[in-house]
This record gives sequence, structure tokens and C-alpha cells, in this order.
Amino acid sequence: LREIGLSLTEDPRILSRFKEDTGITMEGNSQILGNQITFWLQNFKDYDVNQVNFSQNAPLLAQGAIQSYPTADVPAWNDQVIELFRLPDVPGYSSKSGWPLAGTYTTEAMEAESYDAFIGTPTWFGFDAFGYLRGMAQGDVASYGAIFDPANKGHATLLNEPITAVMKAATYLQGTGEATFTGALNNLTRDDLAICFDFLNQKKQEGQFRLFWSDFGQLVDLLVAGEVWVGDFWASACAAAVASGADAVFVNNPTEGSNGWIQGATVSAATQHYPEVMQFINWYLDSGVPGAILGVQGYYSPRPDRVEPILSEQQTTVDGVSDWDYWYEGADPEARPSLADRLTAVADWQAYPDEYEEYSRLWTAFTAA
Repeated sequence: LREIGLSLTEDPRILSRFKEDTGITMEGNSQILGNQITFWLQNFKDYDVNQVNFSQNAPLLAQGAIQSYPTADVPAWNDQVIELFRLPDVPGYSSKSGWPLAGTYTTEAMEAESYDAFIGTPTWFGFDAFGYLRGMAQGDVASYGAIFDPANKGHATLLNEPITAVMKAATYLQGTGEATFTGALNNLTRDDLAICFDFLNQKKQEGQFRLFWSDFGQLVDLLVAGEVWVGDFWASACAAAVASGADAVFVNNPTEGSNGWIQGATVSAATQHYPEVMQFINWYLDSGVPGAILGVQGYYSPRPDRVEPILSEQQTTVDGVSDWDYWYEGADPEARPSLADRLTAVADWQAYPDEYEEYSRLWTAFTAA
């Protein structure tokens, strides 16, 4: 089998364990997030699985590069999957956008409320927010507002990617009551976008942003050098910066809410190995191995029951506190709230918006100005 994904999903520990357990080889090809849509559309006939952020699934499905498939083909997708991915109106569900269900199941399965056909199978998920350098960032560092606070002028940053960056600005504007949007936070209308970009363009003209970051390594270097104080940092980048001596803090539950995201397995429309692909996806959930490897990096599995036995046997540096206690159960709630707590503080989920071309056009003009 062959797949593409982020470097996290193409971890040799995961792929080698899959071969050990099943006898099937999975060849991984790591692609950065911004390249994945274009790469897949050009090369999907040469691959079996795309481990993709679900905010990118819509154009892949629309152009026939991935295929939907029955949930019954993945036996591990059963009533042990957390309710977040099986039921509406539970903590973490957005009634305005329908996510995360709308990103997981086909339109037909959503309309029938049967939830029996996948666009893709969620294999890990998390929550995006922002971070800051302690002792340098000023203002209310519990709020996205710190990114836009004049006290941090010249030392703020945003990821150079329109879907996530615009969603951060919209989450701040709506959460503080500065704006009311017609669309969901992950699917803004053109009028909504005009409000967001009026705000962002004004901040840029005032010199708020040091630059717009593009990749993990660049962000870590900027934090260690102290060039940026606050921005939409990834939790993993904050951790890497701390390991290099920077006092970086990731804000788990911002005042205005986090932006959830899903990574998962989608199936190439051209695969000749459908049964083996289903075996791979099922193993990803049922073995608990990928979930445990990703869990100590801050990410969650839709099947925590399979991850718990592994992480419960692994101890943190705090005596008597297991990795399960720390990463899932909130043993140190200041540093790492429990999954249950984090699900109550989701503003919405990253998705591919209907007006993506307008997002992209306005973002390109914004960054180039």
C-alpha cells in the first residue's frame, strides 16, 4: 500500500508496527499541509490512502479523487467510538455547521441521519488555538485578542493559510461580540469575509504582524529567537520551542473557544487494494498503537478505549501520573485540560468553505499588501 500524510502520520514506528501486525507494507510519503490537495489531485492514481486534514476533503471528493465507503467496512468504527463522531448535540458538536459529523459522513448519510457512509474515517483529532512567549507577550493572553493587541505590535504572527487564519480572526471577532456572522465560523459568507478582512487589513497597516509563518521548523526558530511573541502557534511547536529553551505557552481553552480539527484516512478512488486499505484503517483505530504514539504528542484518538491500556502503562515525569492521566484525563488541568473539558470549549471545526476562492483571493491580497 502507499499513502500520503503529514510527517506525524508517516512515523516509521506506526508503519513498521502495521507491517509487523498484519504482514502488509504501507509506504508513506510525507507532504506538508499546504501541498496536500494539489499533490493528491495530481497523483491519487498512484496511492491508496490519503491521511488528510478533513478541511481538505470537499474538493477531493468533488473531483473524484477519493471515494466514499460504508462505515460497516471498518469494524472498529462501532459504539466504542466517542459520541463526538457518532451523534449530534453532544459536547463539541456545532449545530450551525453540523461538524464534525458533516465532515465525516456523506451528504446522504447526514440527511438520513444514518451516519453509515464515510467521506473519510477520523483517526486522530485535536484543537487549534494560539500561543505566546511568557514574559514577552502583553495583554490578555487567555484571548485571541492578544494576537491583535497593539501592545504586541510587530511581534504577532498568523499561519500563512487562509482557512485556519481567517477562522481564528472570526472566532475572536464573534467571541468578543465585535462582529456577528451569517455563516458558521468555518464557512463564512462573502459579507462575513469582508468584515474579517477589514479588521485584518487595518491591523496589518498598523504594523501588527512580524510575518506570516509557513511551517513547523520556521515557527520554532522564530519562538526560540524571540522574534514573535504571540500567534496561532501549534501546540507541538510550542513544545519543541520549550525543549530549545523558549518559554512558550500553548493556550488550550481560549476565552472565545478553540478550533477543532480532524485528521483521518480517505480512500483513493483508484485503489486496487480496497480490502487491505480497510484493514489498515481498522488497525489504525483498533490496535491503539498510532493513538498512543500520537497521544503523547497532544493528539486524541476516536477510540480512547484502545489507547488507554497503552498510555496507562507509560509514566510521565510526575510520580504516579500516567500518560493517560496527563494527556486525556486532565491530571494537570492548567497545563493540559481533560478531553471532556476541551470538548465543551470548541467554537467550531476547520472545514473547506463554500467560498474558498474568495478566502484565497482576499488572503493573497492581504499578505501581499
